[in-house]
Amino acid sequence: MRCKYIIVGGGVVGLSTALHLAILTNEGPEICVLEKDFVGYGNSGRNGGRYRVHFGAEENLRFAIEAIKYLKSIDKLIDYNPLITTTGYLWLIFDEEAYKNMRKHAENFRRYGVPLKEFSAEETFKRYFFLKPRKDLIASFLGPQDGSFHPDSIVYGLRRSCERRGVRIFERTYVSNVIIKDGRVIGVETIPKGFFQGDNIILAVNEDLKYFSDKLSLGIPIEPVRKEIMVTEPFRYTIDVFVIDGQLKMYFSQTLKGEIIGSVKTGREARGLVERENTILWLRYFARALRIALRGSESIRIMRLWSGFYDMTPDSSHVIGRSRDWPEGLYVAGGFSGHGFMFGPYTGKVLAEYVVTGKMPEIAEPFTPERFKTGRLIHETFVIG
Repeated sequence: MRCKYIIVGGGVVGLSTALHLAILTNEGPEICVLEKDFVGYGNSGRNGGRYRVHFGAEENLRFAIEAIKYLKSIDKLIDYNPLITTTGYLWLIFDEEAYKNMRKHAENFRRYGVPLKEFSAEETFKRYFFLKPRKDLIASFLGPQDGSFHPDSIVYGLRRSCERRGVRIFERTYVSNVIIKDGRVIGVETIPKGFFQGDNIILAVNEDLKYFSDKLSLGIPIEPVRKEIMVTEPFRYTIDVFVIDGQLKMYFSQTLKGEIIGSVKTGREARGLVERENTILWLRYFARALRIALRGSESIRIMRLWSGFYDMTPDSSHVIGRSRDWPEGLYVAGGFSGHGFMFGPYTGKVLAEYVVTGKMPEIAEPFTPERFKTGRLIHETFVIG
């Protein structure tokens, strides 16, 4: 089978790249998406469904502002309602060093037109009555521009839009290798469908980028870190903000259905290409943290747990494009370090433009894999979870 463009990975980044390639080239049937499970099975279906513009590194801040602007307009492209809300992120600050750091970043956010609102401890507990008062809270910072979306609506909206333009999507198609000849890609080997011939191979594979980087000697330092997350039984909707608790290393919010959704960092997360599974250890950590942070949480029933991956890079920032010493026609998008879905639709647009024109949009230039060779890393500190 032959495809001019082969996209490995049927998540939000892969589907967005496929759709934007189809728009730019008008060659939908020449675009193939190969997904080893089913569309949206990976991290695109396992995230918390939240977005933010606030990042510590200026490169990520600029990219996030454009990415979220694009995310908020995605309904026009996919003809699905992504259920986007703008309810805010609330950072709870408990130590002086973190407070000074947040104040420093707040000044930068103001310059970029996405200012934070600062509240004293007393104001915080008055405004957000669902929080249990804690004596050591110094202040909180609200990012009112941030909010939530429904991942499934975006994934399946992208899929339907791709199919309308003739893009071919192959599920249960595991890509075992990228085939290279005379310095350029010629296709991929799959199980069980065999060889797919192609001129351009785009790897949008989340944690599996480590597998391909190692196999093809791409030099991308990716480390998958397994993360666990849960939802409770539903309650009346009262927790509108997304709470990030720096002391407990926890985040939580409420879905539109009323479920509390959240996660906690234990410091003992499994690393590498391990199985997706849940642990009693994590559940104990989360239950303890929620009891400390949230009023009335002692008797809440947890209904469902699942796990996914943060595909971490050394600078906690994503990778887009290619290195000059790679085989011709090979591209990647990954290493999002926990903020993949919110950046996904825009990343697909940027990457498709690069593949077609050969020119990387200026806003994405800092994120090419060349930075790991030159040492020009991005110093991102705003990683949640």
